[in-house]
Amino acid sequence: MKMIKTINHTLVGAALACAMTLAGQSATAEGYPDRTITIVVPYGAGGTTDVSARQIAQMAEAKLGTSIVVENRPGGSGTNAMRAVAEAAPDGYTLIASTSSPTFVTPALRPVGYDTLTDFIPLLNYSGPYHGVVVPGDSPLNSFDDLLATASGGKTLTYGTAGAMGGAHLAFAAMAGETGAALQHVPFEGSAAATAAVLGHHVDIALVPAYRDLVQDGQLKILAVLDGTRDPDFPDAPTLKDTGHDQEFPSIVGLFAPAGTDPAIVAKLSDTFTEVAASTEFKDFMTKLNQPVRLMSGEELAATIAENLETYRAVAAQMGLSK
Repeated sequence: MKMIKTINHTLVGAALACAMTLAGQSATAEGYPDRTITIVVPYGAGGTTDVSARQIAQMAEAKLGTSIVVENRPGGSGTNAMRAVAEAAPDGYTLIASTSSPTFVTPALRPVGYDTLTDFIPLLNYSGPYHGVVVPGDSPLNSFDDLLATASGGKTLTYGTAGAMGGAHLAFAAMAGETGAALQHVPFEGSAAATAAVLGHHVDIALVPAYRDLVQDGQLKILAVLDGTRDPDFPDAPTLKDTGHDQEFPSIVGLFAPAGTDPAIVAKLSDTFTEVAASTEFKDFMTKLNQPVRLMSGEELAATIAENLETYRAVAAQMGLSK
């Protein structure tokens, strides 16, 4: 009988503890937010991810009734910041604005100390620059078919990207391997340097974002885009899949919370930031920044990441880069 009493007391204690925990969560969600929220950006200040995160944070402050600060934590191709946020308290006060590289490209290549699918809750996707396959305005290449024909006809073409083993590099390398085209990768420290290199004719091709103005004024020509959908600014530029090749580099910029965050807080954050991202004011800001607004729900973003983790693991295996 004493044993039964002990067990009963244990069960009652566990039930009370559970009830207190749930009550605490409800109170936390109901009073949220009551202090400053931090959005971590895994890159340095001044880049497009940083600038867009600061804008969406500023616009969300009034709706959430609290201040939101942006903290830059560059390093490790974005993985250092992702790891830190994965380990942060899941209380809604530490979020991360992240991109394709640390969410599904780098984790497909090597251990990163976190699992994007289980350590984070996607809130929404709000941007993601298109990556164009661009050449100088006076290049003899006028289409993607021209590019492949030239690179398959005895001439090696060089292409620059923002860095080795990024999504653009892997997508193009996989396409080159599939077709046998002689395409030589030249990595640069960032997309601005790769863009400058193609403008200066130091490489034949560049795979870069933020090309709109340079194409519109004739300094560059766009032959294709690496994304799964066409760039609305250049609807005649095909995707790689449009040209018959099964590769793409979907670009994302999304907000994430650590796994375990109260669902009510997740819903509040998702609704608030989605409302901001869908506003005319935010779209106008992003247009001036030469960046698109590409809205996806948290569920859609999670599915995109899962699909591309699988894709890039296959690409890594094909290229002998599996971890």
